[in-house]
Amino acid sequence: MKPVYLSCALFVCLCPSVYAQLLDTQLLNSDVLDQTVRDIDDIAGQVSEQLEPVVNPVTDAVVDPLADPLAKPVTELLDAVPLDALTDVLPILTRTGEIAFVDVAVENGWRAVEREWLIMLDKTELSVLQPLSAEIIEQTDFAGLDLVLVRFRVPAEWDSLAALSQRLPMHLKDQLDRNHIYGAQAGNVSSPADVVPSIAPVCNAPVKIGMIDTAINTEHPAFANNQIVVRDFLGEKFDAPRAHGTAVAGLLVGRGDTVQPLLPGAQLYAASVFYPRNQYAQGATMMDLVRALNWLASEKVSAINMSLAGPDNKILRSVIGRVVQQEIAVIAAAGNEGPAAPPMYPAAYEDVIAVTAVDREQRIYRWANRGDYIDFAALGVSVNTARSNGGFGRESGTSIAAPIVSAFVVCELAQQHKNSSSMIEALAAKIIDLGEPGRDPVFGFGLLDVIRTAE
Repeated sequence: MKPVYLSCALFVCLCPSVYAQLLDTQLLNSDVLDQTVRDIDDIAGQVSEQLEPVVNPVTDAVVDPLADPLAKPVTELLDAVPLDALTDVLPILTRTGEIAFVDVAVENGWRAVEREWLIMLDKTELSVLQPLSAEIIEQTDFAGLDLVLVRFRVPAEWDSLAALSQRLPMHLKDQLDRNHIYGAQAGNVSSPADVVPSIAPVCNAPVKIGMIDTAINTEHPAFANNQIVVRDFLGEKFDAPRAHGTAVAGLLVGRGDTVQPLLPGAQLYAASVFYPRNQYAQGATMMDLVRALNWLASEKVSAINMSLAGPDNKILRSVIGRVVQQEIAVIAAAGNEGPAAPPMYPAAYEDVIAVTAVDREQRIYRWANRGDYIDFAALGVSVNTARSNGGFGRESGTSIAAPIVSAFVVCELAQQHKNSSSMIEALAAKIIDLGEPGRDPVFGFGLLDVIRTAE
């Protein structure tokens, strides 16, 4: 049998338990499910044709390699594979509200909604999409961003930037990109033996701060009597994840016996954009990020925390630029892909304040991304915060460091009345220089130490 058999089995031997997880957790509608089953059957047929016959060593009979009992150990093995282990080789079928879509791998290993693209057009330019045989899904006017965005789906043969560029006017190439999917940047929880560092408020000013994340457990006692405005961009019928957003919000405004808010006087505007990609990971589409940024810009927040990361995207780059032009600072997690990983976005955009994480000994978080785009470091290892189950616990990652820097940013804006263009210089004067003297690709300008500032 050819070596391809085992890898192909991941596609075609969807064992009952794994397939049940896929169906049960992703809440597919019947049309998408039917099409997916047909696609899997087609792949199975193609693989069967490529497999060499298998001889049963007991009976000497030639058998179908996919039907032979000798293949049973493979399916039994797959039965034990968690759903998230298949996300790199299988499309992920997801339902947001009433809209079902397929989450697939695209160029450079990133993920996107299958065959969905976004383009910045005004209402008089829709005709340019006609040569693509495109299905226009929506055309939305984002007044807060002064932007009209069209979301459309193309046939498989046109599903690449090179193919689309052949059929579109040259000036539109910089206004077009995939409906990419971004991930929350949660890291590994620290060992129970670790000492839990405490943090203190950065300022008491009545600031307005935004965050784009998962949903929040607003019933958590940490948020009692807090001013939190929540906007759900996924629909009421969607069971959105809450763990990551609850942890980030807990740092910004949460209170408890072991937790103090970074911003006791803040009004928090929380945009929920993440759907559960599987049991262990969440995703947010580019289109929903635009919706969230448009809402927060309309609410005139002074800064937006984005503890998420993903690919460079022309639409995201343009939208971030429009937000910053309104004197709204954007702070983003640098990413948890490791020191050799490529830049993650939006953190790597010039207009965004990129945050990495350190532990209580001021050592870099081992999984933090590195690069010349890193601006500041903050505590992000074994930090106590709110948990979505109603309790408290420790979390790690650049996602956890980002809200600390966001707190410094909004406090600087409130206390010193500085605009965003001078923000980096103002914050750089407050840092503890770590690593090489001056700015470096590991710690950026240095550490914004909330404990030191609070003393």
